[in-house]
Amino acid sequence: MWAAITNIIIGLFVMIAPAVFHFNKTIANHYHIVGPIVVTFAIVSLWEVNHSARYFNVPAGLWLLIAPFLFHFQPATATWMAVICGLLIIVLSFAKRKIKGQYGGGWRSLFQKHPAHMQ
Repeated sequence: MWAAITNIIIGLFVMIAPAVFHFNKTIANHYHIVGPIVVTFAIVSLWEVNHSARYFNVPAGLWLLIAPFLFHFQPATATWMAVICGLLIIVLSFAKRKIKGQYGGGWRSLFQKHPAHMQ
C-alpha cells in the first residue's frame, strides 16, 4: 500500500510541477496528462481486490522516461524531473504488498463445493 500512496504523491507532483517550475505549455500539457493517469491507477490499486491495477502505471512511467528524449524537453529540469519520476513510478509499480485474501473464481465458484479462493 505504501507504494501506491507514494505513486499518488508522485502523480500529484507531476501535475503541479509545471506551475511551480514554469515549464512551457507543451511540457505542461504532457505533465498534466500523465499525472492524473498515475494518480488514478494508484488510487484504484489501493484496494486489495484491484492490486494488479498498479501495473497500468508502468506504461505511464515508461512514457515519462522516454518522452523528454523524443521531444527534447527544455529546460533540463523538465527532463530530469520526468526521468526521475518515471523511474520511481515504474519501480513502485512492481513493489509487492502482503495479500490478506484471495478473490476470484467468477460465477463458476458459486456452484463448486471447494472453490479455489476459499482454500
